[in-house]
Amino acid sequence: MTRGAETIWDLVRQASEALPEPFSRASLVSWVTRHRPDVEPSSVGVHIQYATANATNANNPFRNRVPLLERVGHGEYRRYRPGAATLSPADEARPVQSAPVPSTGTSTAHVVLVGCSSSKAPTARPAAELFTGAAFTKARTHAERAGVPWFVLSAKFGLLDPREVVAPYDVYLGHQSARYRTAWGGWVVAQLAERHDLSGALVEVHAGRTYTEPLMAPLAAAGATLVEPLAGLRQGERLAWYGGDYEVAPIEAVPAPADLDVSWLLDARNAMSPADFLAAGRAAADLPGLYTWWVDVAGAHALSAGLGHRVATGLIYAGRAGGQRPNGKLSTNTLWGRVGGMHLQGNRNFSTFRLTLTAVLRHSGEAVADEPSLTRWMHEHLRVAVLPLPAASVFAAEDQLLALTDPVLNLGGVASTPLRRTLSRLRSSVAAEG
Repeated sequence: MTRGAETIWDLVRQASEALPEPFSRASLVSWVTRHRPDVEPSSVGVHIQYATANATNANNPFRNRVPLLERVGHGEYRRYRPGAATLSPADEARPVQSAPVPSTGTSTAHVVLVGCSSSKAPTARPAAELFTGAAFTKARTHAERAGVPWFVLSAKFGLLDPREVVAPYDVYLGHQSARYRTAWGGWVVAQLAERHDLSGALVEVHAGRTYTEPLMAPLAAAGATLVEPLAGLRQGERLAWYGGDYEVAPIEAVPAPADLDVSWLLDARNAMSPADFLAAGRAAADLPGLYTWWVDVAGAHALSAGLGHRVATGLIYAGRAGGQRPNGKLSTNTLWGRVGGMHLQGNRNFSTFRLTLTAVLRHSGEAVADEPSLTRWMHEHLRVAVLPLPAASVFAAEDQLLALTDPVLNLGGVASTPLRRTLSRLRSSVAAEG
């Protein structure tokens, strides 16, 4: 059998047999995509979920197969051993201290680099305290527990010592030119080389691809090995990887709307299928935050027919789940509850989004006569992106998201248009039916 003819399940099995135990989810994803570049990391992640004996897989299409894996910690696995004790779902929810990534060669140093965040404290302070984003906070704790030298990756300053006092700034690497990013990567590695011998060193990076990619070539040239423990993980999965409780920013530390970064939700590449979202499980999205729904070409044509107005392919709806209201009251809803429960497994009486789709599609000629058929239509034509946020930032971030995107199927917080007036009329008609 050629490599291209092998299934993802086969490749996950081969990866588990080839990697030393325990191995990380990221290493499994990396092994499979390295051997099959045509396979999406998200697809590998779903198969890992299905192949894990002690994961929650209520809708697992491979439930009759012998599992390949068992989870032994947050983001850590070993090969499945029938009859051996495994972590229960309750055990999985308990915080597990992540061990440093082991050296694989003649490394003389192990260094952790943590990407900065757009959320920052309002005044100058040490770099370890300036950045307040949830991912940064968790990665910082991981680096401190690892007991190795660590630094902050800054789009403006390159490499920052955690103790170095820095004033707030507004520079995002993704907004800079390719030339800037290339020069930035060389500059960071040069700064790091001033502090550590990089020949044979292991450099563990906790940051998005925007910050990781410019470092690859200069680190390789310096003789260092770059390791990405979170490669292939979505935002919610990244937060869950570290374990522990999700920290909610105090209300006085809420960044102004202009400082919030919702760009993750505006990139179609970050949207996943409903099946992938559900397969990732509650732990990946049991947090407050924002979401965006995206429609394919055929789905957009159906919506256009139902409304009598053109609906373009792409982002069509956005919203929030949970968060701390301006009056201080905290909503306990989460992205899992909103998207996985109300949108994908609920009904139109408890989901504004399902009500909207029902009202439009019944006039489109699509065979969407009941809740199950609507759910099938959503699985076939929609994708969803989710972004966990500190509860205190959710409402301000939603305002920014709606202002940036003006989603065509939203009615609240956006300007009235002929399309929205038609949608409002159609929704009222369906709602009146009960």
